[in-house]
Amino acid sequence: GYSAAELRYWMKATLESLLKLVQGQVGLNDVSGPVGIVNAIGETYEESRSDGWYYVMLNMLIMSILLSVNLGVMNLLPIPALDGGRLVFLLIEAVRGKALPQEKESMVHFLGFVLLMGLMVVVLLNDLRQIFL
Repeated sequence: GYSAAELRYWMKATLESLLKLVQGQVGLNDVSGPVGIVNAIGETYEESRSDGWYYVMLNMLIMSILLSVNLGVMNLLPIPALDGGRLVFLLIEAVRGKALPQEKESMVHFLGFVLLMGLMVVVLLNDLRQIFL
């Protein structure tokens, strides 16, 4: 029903946004981390409050759906240190018929984790810049 359609819509929007990010059609100012997300939730609440509790709850529910779908899609990307990266290694193992050496896989996931943490710092600083400057 409606729930499945809403889920499909947000999944498609998330994937299209990722594609635009990869193609360079959107930049760092269009990306938000936890600080930017909390700020957006606060703004949504403030804008919805005058319309009544029903619209506040509806908008918060939509934000929850958006965040859940984004988290799910991002986690399944084939990036080391994420579940999607682990799935890639499982696929390689299935094709080869044997696992890659654990040390090599661990190193790839560690490097992916370091890069993801670096990205999180950049996104956090960008969020703070957008909010306070």
